[in-house]
Amino acid sequence: MYDGPAQQYPQPPAPPAPPPPRRGGTGRVVVITAAATLAAYAAVAGVVGSIVLGSGEGMAGPEPEYAELPAEPCAAASRSQLGAVSARLPSASFADERSSCSWHAEFSDGSPGHLRIGFRLPADGDREPQVDESAAEVEFELRRNELVDGFDGEHWSVEVLESRELDIADGAVVSHSVENGEEPGSRSEVLVRVESVLVEVSAHEPWETRTGRADFTGDEETLVAIAERAVTVLE
Repeated sequence: MYDGPAQQYPQPPAPPAPPPPRRGGTGRVVVITAAATLAAYAAVAGVVGSIVLGSGEGMAGPEPEYAELPAEPCAAASRSQLGAVSARLPSASFADERSSCSWHAEFSDGSPGHLRIGFRLPADGDREPQVDESAAEVEFELRRNELVDGFDGEHWSVEVLESRELDIADGAVVSHSVENGEEPGSRSEVLVRVESVLVEVSAHEPWETRTGRADFTGDEETLVAIAERAVTVLE
């Protein structure tokens, strides 16, 4: 059972319109937010507090396409873990190859930002999800190299400030970096491979107020603990 923190929410708007019919491939992306998010979050996570839901009461998120992905990604962090970064207003998102949850947060250096937990499968050359441990291992190594060594592209680069390997599941790394584009942005991420699934826990600045000066290193212990707990969701 999820033990997320007690939270106060503003009056939610009416539930969003249902997504258009699928046309195949990986085009299905559903974001459960506002009234739908609050209803699912309250029903699944046992949130303490008063939530007025109107016609959205009891609404739950869609089941992921693949059983390997959790149907309740917002349940992957504990009450104390979310409280450590003042996480609030959860928003769940689902697509064929992934499920994730994001929160508004305030980190230990006082910087506002977002906390995100994501679960995803590797994709083949046609961007079709694969339940394939070997493919996940290849994709993990590619992403791990970026988190350890950085990335230098024509229009985008990532400068790694520090990183280290972690002893979690089938491989893990934590990285603190600055993303350099039109506006620099601070980011910290824990990447874990659990058989055919990649788990990503990240802290980053809001896109609209990026400075590149936020310091999330003081929250590393919390991010790693969330990643460890997220792994248990897959067991």
